Amino acid sequence: MSTLYVEQPWTAMSLLFRPHYRVEVFDEQDAPVAVVRERTGPGLQRPLRHTGFSGWTTFDLDVVAPHGQPIMHISKGFGRRPEVRVSTPQGQLIGTIKTHGAWQQSLHDANGQKLCLFGDIARIETGRRAKRGGRRVRRDVVQINPQVTEPLRSLATACAVAFDVVRGTGTSHTSSGGVDWPV
Repeated sequence: MSTLYVEQPWTAMSLLFRPHYRVEVFDEQDAPVAVVRERTGPGLQRPLRHTGFSGWTTFDLDVVAPHGQPIMHISKGFGRRPEVRVSTPQGQLIGTIKTHGAWQQSLHDANGQKLCLFGDIARIETGRRAKRGGRRVRRDVVQINPQVTEPLRSLATACAVAFDVVRGTGTSHTSSGGVDWPV
């Protein structure tokens, strides 16, 4: 399995006041792989991002390599469970991700044909706590089968690096019921 570590700040301020989606991705050797960030801010949806409705808002994410080269684009429309579109930096559709429950996502090619479930080719463990550079982070550990080829590899990676968006949680972690304890 290929392992990715998807990390985001995990402090009281990030739990309560983080309306922007931003994560950093590292490989098994702890080398930076990518940064996932919003293209634009939440705008008028900002108040919703501070509530349990954060996952209903639109997201327009760029996945960028550490040196700044765009890798892919991930977008989700407004609503409870709209499909998530994954495209190349040039805008060519790679495929879509559909959520059928918080822990079940199906991966579809550019023509809408269902290829498989995310869990068929990858495993994700969310919510670990760790430290990176002296800061507390939430670390999701993702293992993707190394034999997986395109477009599944890109779709599984997109699902993993934007998992809170894909499963409908968004940026609000206060509605999850968890309490943040120091690492």
